[in-house]
Amino acid sequence: MIVSRNPKAPIQDLARLVQDNPELSGVTLGDLFEAGGGRKRGKGKTSGGGSKGGGKRNVRTEAGREAFDAEVLEALKALGGDTIAATDLRASLGADSTQLRTSLNRLIEKGLVTFTGKARGTRYSLAS
Repeated sequence: MIVSRNPKAPIQDLARLVQDNPELSGVTLGDLFEAGGGRKRGKGKTSGGGSKGGGKRNVRTEAGREAFDAEVLEALKALGGDTIAATDLRASLGADSTQLRTSLNRLIEKGLVTFTGKARGTRYSLAS
């Protein structure tokens, strides 16, 4: 994220960052770009496989979107499957809010999920 937010930062600054934070020594430039979504500003870490707690998932491919949609359905089931707030889903999945909303919209279009309410009052349920 630091690279994507500061594309003009010199390598020297990155070296200093790693020197001051040895836990970063195993992080690759690829990891940094994935975490930041390339040049886009991102929140959280990217999880290539879409595992729980991974923040942003790689949903640029059809397979990635399908895997994330399956995770969302599983989380809905685990939370009772009826009238679940997006914030609860997001916390359960450790998911990025934009990707979660997009996934829920795909699942609604497929008829697998229903919703009631508006804005913060929106609640999601598994379709019967």
